[in-house]
Amino acid sequence: MPESTVLPAPPDAFLAAIVNSSSDAILSKDLQGYITSWNAGAQRLFGYSADEAIGRHVTLLFPPGRYDEEPPILAHIQRGERVEHYETVRRRKDGTLMDISLTVSPIFDDRGRIVGASQIARDISKQRKDRERFRVTLAAVADAVIAADENGRIGFLNAAAVALTGWTEGEAIDAPGECIFRTLDEKTRASRDADLRDVIRGGAAIPLTAHTLLIDRGGQERPIEFSASPVRGAGGAHSGVVIVFRDVSGQRAAELSTLRLAAIIDGSDDAIVGKNLQGIITNWNAGAERLFGYTAEEMIGQSIIRLLPADRRHEEQQILARLQRGERVEHFETIRVRKDGSTVDVSLTISPIRNRDGLIIGASKIARDITALRAAQEKLKAHALELEVKVRERSRKLEESVAELEAFSYSLSHDMRAPLRAIQSFTEIVLTDYGAQIPEGAELLRKVVGAAARMDRLIQDVLAFARLTRAEIHLGPVDLGRLIEDIIHERPELQPPAARIVLQGPLLGVLGHEASLTQCLTNLLHNAVKFVAPDTVPVVEVYTEKAGERVRINIRDNGIGIDAEGRKRLFAIFQRLPTEQSYQGTGIGLAIVRKAAERMGGLVGVDSTPGQGSTFWVELPAAA
Repeated sequence: MPESTVLPAPPDAFLAAIVNSSSDAILSKDLQGYITSWNAGAQRLFGYSADEAIGRHVTLLFPPGRYDEEPPILAHIQRGERVEHYETVRRRKDGTLMDISLTVSPIFDDRGRIVGASQIARDISKQRKDRERFRVTLAAVADAVIAADENGRIGFLNAAAVALTGWTEGEAIDAPGECIFRTLDEKTRASRDADLRDVIRGGAAIPLTAHTLLIDRGGQERPIEFSASPVRGAGGAHSGVVIVFRDVSGQRAAELSTLRLAAIIDGSDDAIVGKNLQGIITNWNAGAERLFGYTAEEMIGQSIIRLLPADRRHEEQQILARLQRGERVEHFETIRVRKDGSTVDVSLTISPIRNRDGLIIGASKIARDITALRAAQEKLKAHALELEVKVRERSRKLEESVAELEAFSYSLSHDMRAPLRAIQSFTEIVLTDYGAQIPEGAELLRKVVGAAARMDRLIQDVLAFARLTRAEIHLGPVDLGRLIEDIIHERPELQPPAARIVLQGPLLGVLGHEASLTQCLTNLLHNAVKFVAPDTVPVVEVYTEKAGERVRINIRDNGIGIDAEGRKRLFAIFQRLPTEQSYQGTGIGLAIVRKAAERMGGLVGVDSTPGQGSTFWVELPAAA
């Protein structure tokens, strides 16, 4: 360690007095970093006396982890460079740490050679705390804040500024302010960077300014309001600028919405009126002027009672009472008075108006002229009465016609069946008594008997269809298993060896009309055993399944099947499908099935493939 020396007293005793009385720590050191002088301020700041400090290396004051700061400082000094306002941490004699700001200058001898350095250390712990408190405060405010130094370089930006500019704190710090805070005049699209540079150079503050666009890092523009204020240090020296700004996109959207709403209100054909809870008019649109004849100047500030006929003024109190409860009044039809004294039929829709705290402060009223609607309603009512009279008269005539047709059908069936039975009976007698004598005519007589029988069946089917159409139906639970077993028992053609009908599992109960369901299932089973290929024993399976709240009754056969075109018209009356074989029938059986199912609130259908049999089904409500 070199020998400690104390710098000779400066020739100027006044300067020496200033150094010794300075509140800042002022010390000197040689080019190896050994302390050569130590003023009273240094003793107060670091706790070491001059005797304790002089001759010791300056790293005596360095906390662990800061020793590497000294070589770069000495390198600056050896190059004749000054180190200004270098903020760091140093250690006192008692071991406590403090924030300091260092200014280090080279010391020259009489020949201009650098022989050491003088160092001024100032305790900035309070400033650091104040600065950190300032930073925390600005970080917490809702507005975006950017602080720049006197050179325009960013020193601070809060989270809101990071969000709006798109630049992170690490990217923005020490960057030129005009690169981070880029703005345009919203109207002219001209850059506003020059205005900011004026403030940075110490110019006047920029007051809160609207119509400005902020360009973020990604190039997206957003409307903002901002202000910029110069920052001045001790003695009024300019030291930077603070910019405060906020995103006004939401405010702009609200303003646009308000303007759009105002345009809609002004352009509405309906009268739109605002009033307070005392019934005093606060708003009056052009539609109100057209409807009632008063201008806005005549009505704003007046009571809404002015529009009410004398016998309807009680309505206003009722409406206000409902509004004060927060209720909406919709399509309230009433009468109002125009400026000229005439009355007008109106439909009112009245809604409460609330302030930001949700308190009801008034009402908006939409009044629509329904004079033409009322006239149309009266006219429609008159037409409806006239139509109702006509419908009753036509219904009466139709009922009479139906009754006459029913009587005619019964009479016709009786009158037609009587001669048919006579023809059939007399032909069978002739065939029995004389058939052997007229062999050629016997075959013709048998055809007459068959034709008469077919005609009789057709008449019976037509009568059955007619009865289903007009019969009164009462639905009740039906035991399907018992019903089908009874049908099979009564019809030999459904029993072995003629056919085999299998009931699969217990059949689900349905709600139906037993007589109608009997006719329906009888026809389906009869068709299932009839429409089979020659020399084929009919096999029919009957089973049920749930279909939502219904039960589907399935009748699956091994018959000839039905093509797609035939399935479309299968359940229409008098429809008989062409087949290779001749099958007897009237073409009414499946129409009776459909009509019976419909009368019981059900559905019918078929799934079939030619040559692979068919599955006819009936859906009815399930029994409870």
